[in-house]
Amino acid sequence: MAQQLCTIPRITEIPENYRALWKLCLTDVWCPASLEEWRTGIDSPREINADSILFLNLSPSDREELTQVFGFPTVEFPALPSIEQVNAALPNRFETANLFKQSEVATEIEERISRELPQIAVLLVFDGLSFYDVVDWKLPQATLEPCLVDGLSVTDSAMQRLIGSPVLTHELFELGYIRRLGFSYWERATNVLTDALFAEFPPNQLHRVTTFDEVLERLGASEWPTHTYVQIIRSGLDSACHSHRERPDVSSLLEGLRQDILSLLAVLQKTGKSFRLFITADHGILWYADQDVIPLAQEKFNARYTEGSITQGDNLLTLNTDEGTYTVLTGDKVIAKQRKVTEWGFHGGVSAQESLVPFWDVRQ
Repeated sequence: MAQQLCTIPRITEIPENYRALWKLCLTDVWCPASLEEWRTGIDSPREINADSILFLNLSPSDREELTQVFGFPTVEFPALPSIEQVNAALPNRFETANLFKQSEVATEIEERISRELPQIAVLLVFDGLSFYDVVDWKLPQATLEPCLVDGLSVTDSAMQRLIGSPVLTHELFELGYIRRLGFSYWERATNVLTDALFAEFPPNQLHRVTTFDEVLERLGASEWPTHTYVQIIRSGLDSACHSHRERPDVSSLLEGLRQDILSLLAVLQKTGKSFRLFITADHGILWYADQDVIPLAQEKFNARYTEGSITQGDNLLTLNTDEGTYTVLTGDKVIAKQRKVTEWGFHGGVSAQESLVPFWDVRQ
């Protein structure tokens, strides 16, 4: 859309929850949000490092003055930048992107819960689900925003990043959520990640399940005598991308996840209690599309990342994380090794598909 901009300032409207994603992609564009901000900026032009000016989501009075007094034209933008635009901008701005970040999820949930204290607070986390795969979903009473996986986009580190430290369970207990219900495919005693994600869940409040229907049945039969925090880890598209003999029917799998969310909402609504439901994922999926194979200069490496720092090469980005230093592939055109015959997707790199996950906030 940058070609629609020029030296004459333009005015547009975009969904507020997608503003940060657009600003990521509008490189060399200054986006004042008010007439006052623009006037202050043009009084100090040396502080503005941009070739074009685009006013975003102005108040009606500011919009009227800029169009009628100054004669600035309007320009139509789609609600979201394209995947191609995000992939062009994200690698260079990964560390500085002003997006809602995965490492902020637990704190943000705590803050939102503290303002209303609904009787039931729920966090549903999918293992593998991309923001761009679900932007067209219509969930009742829900807001959706992109969330940046601000680290290595793999399950172990991403799950722990979003659950927080101290864990969200601990913070909500301080708010009065003394009862907890946890649902996982694994036992804490036999799975290190499950033990970390469900720290502070008493044994009688953590349930091992094999299907999402079991989660719905337990919630439907539950009593709600006091403020309760519910934490659910559910498989998303991760297993389909890593181990599937035939090419997976992604559309059907996505529809199954959407229906599960609607079923969960129906169960929560039947309780008659106030609730807040948050839904997100640990990482997205870059689906196989005949990407070029360019091996990384390391002895061992994954399809989209390796340990250590590689300073020479294209489509590379170094991530310094709490777990260590990694070199990851960027964009969606390259993988580092030939896929396995049962492998239909990848994650671990930095791209719109891997690094942007959905964050829904549903309230009643």
